[in-house]
Amino acid sequence: MPSEKMRYIIRRRMEEAPRTDIEPTPLKADIEAACSKRNLDEDGDTIARLLSPYREMVQESLGRGDYAGAVTLLLEVLESLAYHFVEDEHYNYFDDMYSPDYVCQDLMKILIESIKSGTFPDAELQRLKDGMEKLKQTEAYEDYGVPFALGAWEKFMPI
Repeated sequence: MPSEKMRYIIRRRMEEAPRTDIEPTPLKADIEAACSKRNLDEDGDTIARLLSPYREMVQESLGRGDYAGAVTLLLEVLESLAYHFVEDEHYNYFDDMYSPDYVCQDLMKILIESIKSGTFPDAELQRLKDGMEKLKQTEAYEDYGVPFALGAWEKFMPI
């Protein structure tokens, strides 16, 4: 989880250029700021580093039986990354390796393993399916195939 100082910096960045098409929750503000153009570097390594704590958060949520929280985290990360990939032209910063998507693939694997265990609630599975369908219709996915992690979802949960 990001330190208090990092969370403050992230929130300040979000306040400077907030999105108007989303609900500005504290979670979303942190994720949005992590994905922002200010953090773009070669291969998106800084963004990946800032998103990395969400792997542990998803794992912990699932461990506590907080399936809704885990689904929310995954969807929020994927939605923000898809938005910023196009809006901030992330595609100009990597050749063959887009580091943030490796974090997303890890998040997806964690959720898929939980679903395979048979304890995943139907309501949350449906919410996840709906969220994935929404992401598949984004410009980022249709034009660039991002988030690439959707490929793992499509292999696991074919239409």
